[in-house]
Amino acid sequence: MPDYHHAVQVSCGRIDLVYSLGSRPLVLLIHGNSSCKEIFAAQILALREQGYGVLALDLPGHGASENAKNPSAVYSFPGYAGIVAEILDFFSINSVHVVGWSLGGHIGLELMGRDPRVVSLLIVGTPAAKSRMESLTEAFLPSEAMNFAGQRDFSPEDAIAYGEAVVGGPEFLTPELLAAVRRTDGDARFWMVQNTMNGVGLDAWDLVEREARPLAVVHGDQDPFINLSYLRKPAYRNLWRGEVQVLDGVGHAAHWQAPDRFNELLLSFLHPFGEILSPEPAERPIGGPRHGIQF
Repeated sequence: MPDYHHAVQVSCGRIDLVYSLGSRPLVLLIHGNSSCKEIFAAQILALREQGYGVLALDLPGHGASENAKNPSAVYSFPGYAGIVAEILDFFSINSVHVVGWSLGGHIGLELMGRDPRVVSLLIVGTPAAKSRMESLTEAFLPSEAMNFAGQRDFSPEDAIAYGEAVVGGPEFLTPELLAAVRRTDGDARFWMVQNTMNGVGLDAWDLVEREARPLAVVHGDQDPFINLSYLRKPAYRNLWRGEVQVLDGVGHAAHWQAPDRFNELLLSFLHPFGEILSPEPAERPIGGPRHGIQF
């Protein structure tokens, strides 16, 4: 196995990830519900071309990682954040910029609230919601697709319907990403939603109103899950460019549907932190073909 692809043993089981250092700071990429690290293929390439280090993992119960041994505890925002922190510990990582999509954004917010190693955070397809049921019902749009988010068992038709809604339509749902939906531990969906509805995790609204570290919020204007008006309500303390960055014509997975436009935002956000850390960028590639996607 090449040295950039790792299987790391943590408290909940084995985690599959790719990790490569660069001449610029490290960026951690956290995927969404019923997905996998390969959803960030375009971002990994763009970051590496600019010399950034990259760490992208399959969350417990997703992709090539093992299902959690203690699902009710791990499959929650703080549970996932704790596993990510263990991985940072494993590699002795002292600082990291975080990019989180959907569930990954919630994990990123949780991690920012508990771990000083987070330097900045960019979230996409994620509302910074209060930990109350009435806030959750306002932050998320009601839809049939939304009902799938916490459904334990998927029929073949359910997997296709949810996958298409998440990535922006059938033309964006590759066989590899559909396989990731089907592979996901049903307990991961079930317990994530149950724990969220039960208020497990920090108050993200409060966090973004008091947190001084830079935060970027990106939203696709066709997102079937997230209420844009809710994203604009918090009095963010340090919101990048002073407003939510809206990408026209794309849905929940803006980084997947419109990678060039998203990457332009991502690299602009990272630019103030992009000092050269070593004379030359690392030459190790991030990964080979994984689930049919070239890294």
